[in-house]
Amino acid sequence: MSFFKSLFAKKQPLPTRTLTVPNELQTHDIFTFGDSFALPQIMRKQQFQVIDCHTIEFKYDHYAQIIAQGSAEELVYVSFPDNPQKLIKVSLLLTRDEVQNLFDLETFAEIFEEPGNVNLMPLTNDHHYADMVADNYIQQNFMITGYKHRKDYRGQKPPQHNEEEHGREFEYYSLEGAHGKRMVEIYIFENGDTDVYLSFLRPANDIAELWIKGE
Repeated sequence: MSFFKSLFAKKQPLPTRTLTVPNELQTHDIFTFGDSFALPQIMRKQQFQVIDCHTIEFKYDHYAQIIAQGSAEELVYVSFPDNPQKLIKVSLLLTRDEVQNLFDLETFAEIFEEPGNVNLMPLTNDHHYADMVADNYIQQNFMITGYKHRKDYRGQKPPQHNEEEHGREFEYYSLEGAHGKRMVEIYIFENGDTDVYLSFLRPANDIAELWIKGE
């Protein structure tokens, strides 16, 4: 009897992944920013799909950075560094022209000179970045070594001293404004490639909707 019961018993559906907070986003998932006017137009009420997930590693910590794309070509980067307020970091990768339009390049070049204590002010308030830009930035980090991994290492430690899997080494420079909520972040990689991000910390509920791809 027990054999026939098990044979004809209704199969229970397999558990599916849940997605309730932004730091659970994975590749191909979809999310929408809310309608806060603190967000630039490229983000406000716009839908994005996660196209990749990287890991930013420093000596004592590491965190995920998701790369997402909406209807425009410009990518949006959302990171989850550890902080008491559990804020997310939202970033845009700036072109050289955008850096030049926002900041004086001679002053910007001093970021890379010792002792690394630059005071940087935007050249204009006429930009499309909404509240991403601070009125003034003070340099915080100078030539900090880190690694960028093209894999998601949430919940595990990135590989150490593994020539096949180690990330791209970089030097990290950063400036902060608006009580640490606005940042200019610079990554200089071993081959000379340089990424300049305009970043700001925002409440996680700025991401208003989340969907698992295919559901």
